[in-house]
Amino acid sequence: MARAFRLAAALLAVVASSAVAADIDPSRSYTVGVEDLQYYPLHTISNGNTFGGFAREVLDAFAKDQGYEFRYVPLPVNRLYLAFLKEQSLDFKYPDNPKWKAELRGTAKIRYSAALVTTEEGAMVLPKHKGRSLREVKTLGTVLGFTPWPYLPAIDSKAIALSTGAEFEGLLRHALADHIDAVYVNIDVANYLLAERLNAPAGLLFDPGLPHARSDFSLSTLRHPGLLSEFDAFLQRERLMLQKLRSKYKIEER
Repeated sequence: MARAFRLAAALLAVVASSAVAADIDPSRSYTVGVEDLQYYPLHTISNGNTFGGFAREVLDAFAKDQGYEFRYVPLPVNRLYLAFLKEQSLDFKYPDNPKWKAELRGTAKIRYSAALVTTEEGAMVLPKHKGRSLREVKTLGTVLGFTPWPYLPAIDSKAIALSTGAEFEGLLRHALADHIDAVYVNIDVANYLLAERLNAPAGLLFDPGLPHARSDFSLSTLRHPGLLSEFDAFLQRERLMLQKLRSKYKIEER
């Protein structure tokens, strides 16, 4: 009941905030469920519950170009999956990837856009631990609702214990204190948090010798495949804009 109330409150808030935009045709206004997570520079939620970062600029640019309004609904990662896949109370979800939470997707006919961004995810470790073999990694941290795909065999076999938290900043603190062996996270996000939030630039390093993966972040929908076709065309047409935004947010192409 409390979860349903929070979702209803979030939806009410975005509807109320957009009511002042009387010039927007309601039929061209859509809800986009986003992760209530600090994942800057890719995407983030500020203290005012406002969606921001690279993805916000791309999505807003598309909406403005096409005369749409996107109303962003921040929800915890697992709650977001429930709202999008089970309750189907959202028009779109961002970010999304067909590999994520396959057990929840079932036979749902989900349409995915082209990737807004493709980045590297891997293990961030203390400098003294860089170069260790996978069998020496005993504990791995990631945010609740995230799936560290390259490590699933080791996690399933109990060779690695998975430690989850509500946000990556706390997990990185644990790794800095050597309480966990590694944090599975986007490298750009980790480097930003280390430098800007934890005052520990290079306090943890990406270890390319451990399992890692490239990950596509797409916009998904169950209801509006036609709009996603427009979005794909926009991404193709505005490649120069996307490159400038990657540079602005210091998102590296690895």
